[in-house]
Amino acid sequence: MVKGNLLAGILALALFSYAQYAGWNLFDKEASAAQGPRGSGSRLYHK
Repeated sequence: MVKGNLLAGILALALFSYAQYAGWNLFDKEASAAQGPRGSGSRLYHK
């Protein structure tokens, strides 16, 4: 059971790392909605 959990954790971490590298974003709509208009100087925008 411990080996199974360890393997699942490593696979999840590998998938997350690849998603970050590939630029996948699950919350793209929410992030762009919170950004507001460009040039507004909003603190919510982070490049």
